[in-house]
Amino acid sequence: MKELFAARLKQHQKQMMRYLRYVFNDHFVLACTFLLGGVGLYYSDFVKTLPANFLPGKVVILIVLVGLLHVGTFVSLTKPADQVFLLPKEVQMQDFLNRAFRYSLWFPFAVLVLGAGFLMPLYVVSTQQSYWAFFPLVLLLWSLKVAFLYLRRYQLVQNPWLASRCYPLWLVTSGAMMAVALWFSPWLGLIGSVLLALVYRELLLKRVKQPLAWDKMIATENRRLQRIYRFINLFTDVPQIATSVKRRKYFDGILALIPKDQGHSYLYLFSHRLLRGSDFGGLYARLLVLGSLLLYFVSERWFSIGLGCLFLYLIGFQLAPLYNQFQYMVMTQLYPLPQKQKARALQQLIVGLLLFAGLVFTLVSCFVYPEWVERAWLLGSFSLFSLIFGYLYLPRRLKKMQG
Repeated sequence: MKELFAARLKQHQKQMMRYLRYVFNDHFVLACTFLLGGVGLYYSDFVKTLPANFLPGKVVILIVLVGLLHVGTFVSLTKPADQVFLLPKEVQMQDFLNRAFRYSLWFPFAVLVLGAGFLMPLYVVSTQQSYWAFFPLVLLLWSLKVAFLYLRRYQLVQNPWLASRCYPLWLVTSGAMMAVALWFSPWLGLIGSVLLALVYRELLLKRVKQPLAWDKMIATENRRLQRIYRFINLFTDVPQIATSVKRRKYFDGILALIPKDQGHSYLYLFSHRLLRGSDFGGLYARLLVLGSLLLYFVSERWFSIGLGCLFLYLIGFQLAPLYNQFQYMVMTQLYPLPQKQKARALQQLIVGLLLFAGLVFTLVSCFVYPEWVERAWLLGSFSLFSLIFGYLYLPRRLKKMQG
């Protein structure tokens, strides 16, 4: 099983690295750099205005850290065929899954280190602790994550009756340990979290030798991969992705506005894919809400314009892969339509979505800027950027995607 796991891991990492080249090979990294720089600058200035022992800061840290503990799950690296070919060797799968457990620890650890590092200025102000508290805080979080992964490992066996009782207990005790670290001492919270991890280890590891629930284990791994593929699919085409489609009748009125003629065939397809799919529509909504929330707390005009344009760029950049969504459908290859019409339809859709997002950003900013001149500046800047993105940048990006 050692050789099998090593081969699976090598194959998985090779595939991820091939796709990550596309993720970090465009202007996305530059845009994220500016976004993080702007958020970091605003965050630094905001922390300086807070009073000592800032109670809401402790609550915010507690909520964010509980959320970060749910990032990253058990990576089993199993495949559908394993249910047939590895079933006779189920006893030896314990060694395979133990190695998978150790591998599953590293990504959450990196996320927790970055998250704790980002929250440290707020933590220092809110608790009056020193920055040295970062180390026991990270170890505390990692201990809680280890207990969480023990629980996820146990859920892969048949009839894991204890799992439904252990997760609420883990959630409550994890919140309690972090509350101790915030209101009393991070070292005291660390001791409690290590004891919790040891209890879960003794409680659950003895039960993981039960027969495996192969269907559930393979389905869980497939859902994990699909989440990764959906993210990568925003940058490049991923054949392995499986998307869900929902009717969403409340969008029928919008879709009915599209003329059902030959000249609007691709606009009809792209619009249905956006509104009834589970990935692009959700992405647009999330970026729209996040951008609006950030703009609500910004009172500097030029920074608001820059932040809004950055989110418009991210929205347009992430929606561009819609162009390749139908290239594997035979019927679209039979359409007697030129490729220019396909690019023009997506261009029309994205420009409309960006203009609507710019309008929403402006309406949110109206709560911050009472002067009509300021509002006009924002609306004009967002509209101009949407047109520049749609008619200057987007055609070149689509041409690159065609090649």
